[in-house]
Amino acid sequence: MSDFWMIGLSGAALYLRANGFSWSESDRLLRLKLRHERGEFRELTDENKRLEFAHWLVQHGWLTDRLDGPAWDCGQERPAA
Repeated sequence: MSDFWMIGLSGAALYLRANGFSWSESDRLLRLKLRHERGEFRELTDENKRLEFAHWLVQHGWLTDRLDGPAWDCGQERPAA
């Protein structure tokens, strides 16, 4: 199956069935291929993990770039997560 998208999902399923795979096996393989192509299995780098963590901190009010607001050590409570 050199060009998956040229034959389509049903064509790929029939190709797998013709080569000895069961319907459930071919279905699982094709769903896995689609997820892989969507990028669901990408490996996060350390930098990406740090950026995601910083984004989470901003979303939950633990990190801000405001200089005119209250400082983190001024005694005000942080919002609950």
